Amino acid sequence: MKKVLILGASRYYIKSIEATKQAGYWVIAIDRNPDSPGFQSANESFVCDIIDKDKVLEIAIKAHIDAVVPLNDYGVPTAAYIASKMGINYFSEETAELATNKEKMRKKWYEDHIPCPRLELATTADGIRNAIKNIGLPCILKPAHGYGGASRGVVVISEERRIEDAISFSLSFYNDQATLIESFVESLYEHSAEVLVYKGVPYIIAISDKIKSPLPYRVDKNVLYPSKMLDSERYHDLETTISNAVKSLGINTGAAHVELATTKKGFVLFEIGARCGGGGTPEPIVHYSTGVDEFVEQVRILLGDKPINLVPTKNLGCNYHFISPKAGKIKSIEGLEKILVLDNVLDFEFFKKVGDEIAPVKVGTDRAGFIITTGQTQKDAYQAGCLAESLLKITYE
Repeated sequence: MKKVLILGASRYYIKSIEATKQAGYWVIAIDRNPDSPGFQSANESFVCDIIDKDKVLEIAIKAHIDAVVPLNDYGVPTAAYIASKMGINYFSEETAELATNKEKMRKKWYEDHIPCPRLELATTADGIRNAIKNIGLPCILKPAHGYGGASRGVVVISEERRIEDAISFSLSFYNDQATLIESFVESLYEHSAEVLVYKGVPYIIAISDKIKSPLPYRVDKNVLYPSKMLDSERYHDLETTISNAVKSLGINTGAAHVELATTKKGFVLFEIGARCGGGGTPEPIVHYSTGVDEFVEQVRILLGDKPINLVPTKNLGCNYHFISPKAGKIKSIEGLEKILVLDNVLDFEFFKKVGDEIAPVKVGTDRAGFIITTGQTQKDAYQAGCLAESLLKITYE
């Protein structure tokens, strides 16, 4: 039985861990949290911070692993390091650096003529102010090395009077003050794309349309499958743009999660994660929507096994619907059990309990929960998510 080391074991990754086991592989999960729920689903587990490369390597060598799979950006450099030391299938450490350092990613894309927003890097508050003047308004601030994702520190500035508050917000999430200042893209649609790369060839498995939170923040409210772009005359150009962006960074094996937008003038790339999309994206969403078992196919590729299916066989609606009730302190919660028994709900969790505060949604971690709903079409899945959330009744103190 081939051994797969999975870097991360939070609640979000349980379904991916279970799917890998069901495919016939021995799963070893690592997470720094000794109470990680994914440990219960793995064959073996170790408490270890996934960014501690040498400690993870020690575990990997003793376990005689055959493949290593990161679940988030924190794990990508570690996976590349382990693969290079053990001689197992993965992309290079240089590619891992490009895929987790947004400044270097953009510079490479500029060199390769990949369409992306104008950008400057600043490392101090004064530097950010100067860069804002150079880029012009509206612009967007992003932590340059924010591995944590979830739109932490991401904020749009449309007016001069908002500049200081935006700088304070963006710098509040990480000790590293390196910040990207980029031109704001007026988009028709924003998308994410799930890509599997086998023998250097990118296969685009799924593309979503996104509904974002109101400005100035950029948090996903709904991630809807399949994209309306699938029926567009421009879809071939979209596929080409995504494939070129993946190849530019040197991602020649495994998976990629691409963030981009459709504009009136064409497609614009924002960033790439050199791994599957986060949370429930690969399992159950992409698997249900397309018929492609994305996470397991990624595992097969990294093991050197031949993938079973890299071409979608279905085109069903799916909605990653994030719950964002009004802010306040919770007095009571009703309706959770009603959501759980709905036929078109694949997964659901409400993170809050009585007595907790619900904050205004500025970053992804402010969201109160999620519901993954299905339907024959994108519209059906969206309506199912809204209906499911409407069953949730919250009263406030």
